[in-house]
Amino acid sequence: MRGRAVERCVVVMRGIVLFGVSPLVAGCDAASSDPALDAMFRVERGQFREGAFPADEGGPATIAVSTLSARVEIASRTEEIRGVLEPSARGVVIGIEGVDGTWLVPAGVPGLDTPGFPTASAVFRLAENFPPGPFVMQVAGADEAGRFGAMGTTMLVAAERPPPAGELVIALTWDGRADLDLHVVAPDGGEAWSGKPNTMKPPVPGEPIDPDEYLKHGRLDHDGNQDCRREPSPNENVIWTMPPPAGEYIVRVDARSMCGAPNASWNVAVYRNDELIDGAAVRGIATPEDVVRLPLPPAQWHGAGAGVYALRFAL
Repeated sequence: MRGRAVERCVVVMRGIVLFGVSPLVAGCDAASSDPALDAMFRVERGQFREGAFPADEGGPATIAVSTLSARVEIASRTEEIRGVLEPSARGVVIGIEGVDGTWLVPAGVPGLDTPGFPTASAVFRLAENFPPGPFVMQVAGADEAGRFGAMGTTMLVAAERPPPAGELVIALTWDGRADLDLHVVAPDGGEAWSGKPNTMKPPVPGEPIDPDEYLKHGRLDHDGNQDCRREPSPNENVIWTMPPPAGEYIVRVDARSMCGAPNASWNVAVYRNDELIDGAAVRGIATPEDVVRLPLPPAQWHGAGAGVYALRFAL
């Protein structure tokens, strides 16, 4: 019973189900009174629950989960998460995949656009030591008997700063002193990286050159940690400030130099008009083996086509 106490720790008060330790419920000790000040994330007005995210026990399923923004700034602001639950839901548990510790809040009243379906609504904040990069937020409902249902999830990206302005932004961030390069191949085959910071292809010899043509293509904003000159938060972005072309894009990450670091964790995320493109976020780790890309000759190690595959997406 002890391991399942939180599932049974349900108090009905004036039609609202509250989770937590209550003098009305004896032995209810799995939902903690700990404010969890050192937790990796915190939910405002939520009650902390130790341990992993609960399993599906046949309770009310989560129909949908969303946030106003897919990019969550670490430690600097709060973000609201919303969900729609099956009608029998009276409580909500919120967690992050792979992170121990969840938060319990009461289910909310149905929304105007979802009559008859309780809502999950909470405001959360990521801790200062939360790792940058993509993560999965989990939400599950519980009924009056304390049974949790099938979870709903949404992919978010933890970031130390907002993305640059642009109609399409492909962002690389990493940690440490390594010199990494972002490579982006546009649908027409043009590639941008630190050695050629624009996806525009060279003009055909003899044809007139439009001086504003480069503005229509993806442009690298800067070379992060160039020549091992360490930045506080190294990053690179390839940005389209005009409507980007339709088709498939390929993104790679090249370890130009590890600069003495044993490895470097990196993250790539793609934004269209400040919104994360579904599925276009990935993590990776660069190692010294990535610096030399055999069997290519040395002249091509860090030029066009260099780097390890990160992701591809289509517009």
